[in-house]
Amino acid sequence: MSSGFEDIKIVDLDLPRTTWSRVHSAMRTLYLRLSREPETEWVRFFHEERESRIVIKRHGLWIEDGYIVFDCLLDDVETHHLPDFRLSVEYANGKYRAFLAARREEGAQVRDEAHNERTELAALRERIRRGETRDLKATRKTSAAPAAKTPAVNGTAGEPKDFEKIREEWRARFRSALATRPKEPNRGND
Repeated sequence: MSSGFEDIKIVDLDLPRTTWSRVHSAMRTLYLRLSREPETEWVRFFHEERESRIVIKRHGLWIEDGYIVFDCLLDDVETHHLPDFRLSVEYANGKYRAFLAARREEGAQVRDEAHNERTELAALRERIRRGETRDLKATRKTSAAPAAKTPAVNGTAGEPKDFEKIREEWRARFRSALATRPKEPNRGND
Protein backbone atom coordinates (compact mmCIF):
# COMPACT_ATOMS: atom_id res chain seq x y z
CA MET A 1 0.00 0.00 0.00
CA SER A 2 1.46 3.34 -1.04
CA SER A 3 1.70 6.03 1.60
CA GLY A 4 1.11 8.82 -0.92
CA PHE A 5 4.05 10.66 0.61
CA GLU A 6 6.66 12.04 -1.76
CA ASP A 7 10.05 12.84 -0.30
CA ILE A 8 10.71 16.46 0.46
CA LYS A 9 13.87 17.75 -1.21
CA ILE A 10 15.94 20.91 -1.27
CA VAL A 11 15.22 22.29 -4.75
CA ASP A 12 16.51 25.87 -4.94
CA LEU A 13 18.30 28.77 -3.31
CA ASP A 14 16.02 31.82 -3.28
CA LEU A 15 18.41 34.67 -4.13
CA PRO A 16 15.92 37.57 -3.72
CA ARG A 17 15.30 36.53 -0.10
CA THR A 18 19.00 36.37 0.81
CA THR A 19 19.79 39.04 3.39
CA TRP A 20 22.52 40.13 5.76
CA SER A 21 22.61 38.08 8.92
CA ARG A 22 21.85 39.59 12.29
CA VAL A 23 24.38 37.20 13.83
CA HIS A 24 27.50 38.69 12.20
CA SER A 25 28.24 41.15 9.40
CA ALA A 26 30.24 38.55 7.42
CA MET A 27 27.33 36.11 7.46
CA ARG A 28 24.20 35.89 5.32
CA THR A 29 20.73 34.53 5.93
CA LEU A 30 19.93 32.09 3.12
CA TYR A 31 16.61 30.58 2.08
CA LEU A 32 16.72 27.05 0.66
CA ARG A 33 13.39 26.22 -0.99
CA LEU A 34 11.93 22.80 -0.25
CA SER A 35 9.91 20.84 -2.82
CA ARG A 36 6.84 21.64 -0.72
CA GLU A 37 5.94 22.95 2.71
CA PRO A 38 6.45 20.17 5.25
CA GLU A 39 3.94 19.03 7.86
CA THR A 40 4.56 19.68 11.54
CA GLU A 41 5.63 16.09 12.28
CA TRP A 42 8.16 16.18 9.43
CA VAL A 43 9.67 19.38 10.86
CA ARG A 44 9.86 17.72 14.29
CA PHE A 45 11.75 14.75 12.81
CA PHE A 46 14.07 17.14 10.94
CA HIS A 47 14.99 18.92 14.18
CA GLU A 48 15.20 15.62 16.08
CA GLU A 49 17.94 14.42 13.73
CA ARG A 50 19.83 17.71 13.93
CA GLU A 51 19.79 17.64 17.72
CA SER A 52 21.24 14.12 17.71
CA ARG A 53 24.50 15.32 16.08
CA ILE A 54 27.01 18.01 16.93
CA VAL A 55 28.30 20.06 14.01
CA ILE A 56 30.69 22.91 14.73
CA LYS A 57 29.68 25.22 11.88
CA ARG A 58 25.98 25.29 12.70
CA HIS A 59 24.35 28.61 13.30
CA GLY A 60 20.72 29.72 13.48
CA LEU A 61 18.22 27.61 11.52
CA TRP A 62 14.45 27.52 11.16
CA ILE A 63 11.86 26.23 8.72
CA GLU A 64 9.16 28.58 7.46
CA ASP A 65 6.85 28.73 4.44
CA GLY A 66 8.55 25.80 2.71
CA TYR A 67 12.09 27.09 3.24
CA ILE A 68 15.04 26.06 5.37
CA VAL A 69 16.35 29.40 6.58
CA PHE A 70 19.81 29.60 8.12
CA ASP A 71 22.69 31.93 8.93
CA CYS A 72 26.10 31.09 7.44
CA LEU A 73 29.31 32.16 5.82
CA LEU A 74 28.92 31.76 2.06
CA ASP A 75 32.07 29.63 1.81
CA ASP A 76 30.54 27.02 4.14
CA VAL A 77 27.26 26.45 2.26
CA GLU A 78 28.39 23.69 -0.13
CA THR A 79 31.04 22.13 2.09
CA HIS A 80 29.18 22.02 5.39
CA HIS A 81 25.58 23.17 5.39
CA LEU A 82 24.10 21.48 2.30
CA PRO A 83 25.41 17.98 3.20
CA ASP A 84 24.26 18.54 6.77
CA PHE A 85 20.76 19.64 5.66
CA ARG A 86 20.43 16.79 3.15
CA LEU A 87 21.19 14.28 5.88
CA SER A 88 18.49 15.80 8.10
CA VAL A 89 15.99 15.95 5.22
CA GLU A 90 16.62 12.29 4.35
CA TYR A 91 16.15 11.26 7.99
CA ALA A 92 12.93 13.30 8.31
CA ASN A 93 11.55 11.75 5.10
CA GLY A 94 12.17 8.21 6.40
CA LYS A 95 10.76 8.90 9.86
CA TYR A 96 7.73 10.68 8.43
CA ARG A 97 7.04 7.76 6.08
CA ALA A 98 7.19 5.38 9.10
CA PHE A 99 4.94 7.75 11.06
CA LEU A 100 2.35 7.72 8.27
CA ALA A 101 2.50 3.91 8.09
CA ALA A 102 1.92 3.65 11.85
CA ARG A 103 -0.97 6.09 11.60
CA ARG A 104 -2.51 4.06 8.77
CA GLU A 105 -2.12 0.90 10.86
CA GLU A 106 -3.83 2.57 13.85
CA GLY A 107 -6.61 3.78 11.57
CA ALA A 108 -7.13 0.25 10.22
CA GLN A 109 -7.25 -1.10 13.77
CA VAL A 110 -9.81 1.52 14.80
CA ARG A 111 -11.91 0.70 11.72
CA ASP A 112 -11.73 -3.03 12.55
CA GLU A 113 -12.79 -2.39 16.14
CA ALA A 114 -15.68 -0.20 14.97
CA HIS A 115 -16.73 -2.91 12.49
CA ASN A 116 -16.61 -5.58 15.21
CA GLU A 117 -18.67 -3.37 17.51
CA ARG A 118 -21.27 -2.75 14.78
CA THR A 119 -21.45 -6.51 14.15
CA GLU A 120 -21.95 -7.21 17.88
CA LEU A 121 -24.61 -4.50 18.11
CA ALA A 122 -26.41 -5.94 15.09
CA ALA A 123 -26.38 -9.38 16.73
CA LEU A 124 -27.70 -7.85 19.97
CA ARG A 125 -30.43 -6.10 18.01
CA GLU A 126 -31.48 -9.39 16.41
CA ARG A 127 -31.60 -11.15 19.80
CA ILE A 128 -33.72 -8.32 21.20
CA ARG A 129 -36.08 -8.46 18.24
CA ARG A 130 -36.50 -12.24 18.66
CA GLY A 131 -37.03 -11.82 22.41
CA GLU A 132 -33.93 -13.84 23.22
CA THR A 133 -31.10 -13.15 25.61
CA ARG A 134 -27.65 -14.63 25.60
CA ASP A 135 -27.05 -17.00 28.52
CA LEU A 136 -24.12 -15.30 30.24
CA LYS A 137 -23.79 -18.02 32.89
CA ALA A 138 -23.35 -20.70 30.24
CA THR A 139 -20.87 -18.49 28.39
CA ARG A 140 -18.84 -17.91 31.53
CA LYS A 141 -18.84 -21.60 32.48
CA THR A 142 -17.59 -22.71 29.08
CA SER A 143 -14.90 -20.04 28.91
CA ALA A 144 -13.63 -20.44 32.47
CA ALA A 145 -11.51 -23.34 33.66
CA PRO A 146 -13.37 -25.82 35.84
CA ALA A 147 -13.08 -24.94 39.51
CA ALA A 148 -11.54 -27.41 41.95
CA LYS A 149 -14.14 -29.30 43.90
CA THR A 150 -14.02 -28.94 47.65
CA PRO A 151 -16.05 -31.04 49.99
CA ALA A 152 -18.80 -29.31 51.94
CA VAL A 153 -18.97 -28.83 55.70
CA ASN A 154 -22.51 -28.86 56.92
CA GLY A 155 -23.63 -27.74 53.46
CA THR A 156 -21.12 -24.92 52.97
CA ALA A 157 -18.44 -25.08 50.30
CA GLY A 158 -14.75 -24.69 51.00
CA GLU A 159 -14.15 -26.83 54.15
CA PRO A 160 -14.05 -30.65 54.51
CA LYS A 161 -16.65 -32.34 56.70
CA ASP A 162 -13.99 -33.59 59.10
CA PHE A 163 -12.35 -30.19 59.48
CA GLU A 164 -12.76 -30.03 63.27
CA LYS A 165 -11.43 -33.55 63.67
CA ILE A 166 -8.34 -32.82 61.55
CA ARG A 167 -7.71 -29.55 63.39
CA GLU A 168 -7.80 -31.29 66.77
CA GLU A 169 -5.34 -33.95 65.52
CA TRP A 170 -2.88 -31.25 64.43
CA ARG A 171 -3.25 -29.41 67.75
CA ALA A 172 -2.48 -32.62 69.62
CA ARG A 173 0.62 -33.26 67.49
CA PHE A 174 1.84 -29.72 68.08
CA ARG A 175 1.35 -29.99 71.87
CA SER A 176 3.15 -33.35 72.03
CA ALA A 177 6.04 -31.95 69.98
CA LEU A 178 6.34 -29.03 72.40
CA ALA A 179 6.20 -31.34 75.42
CA THR A 180 8.96 -33.65 74.15
CA ARG A 181 11.28 -30.85 73.06
CA PRO A 182 14.08 -30.13 75.51
CA LYS A 183 13.78 -26.83 77.29
CA GLU A 184 16.35 -24.20 76.37
CA PRO A 185 18.69 -23.11 79.11
CA ASN A 186 18.10 -19.69 80.61
CA ARG A 187 20.59 -17.33 78.96
CA GLY A 188 19.81 -14.35 81.09
CA ASN A 189 18.13 -12.45 78.30
CA ASP A 190 14.66 -12.69 79.80
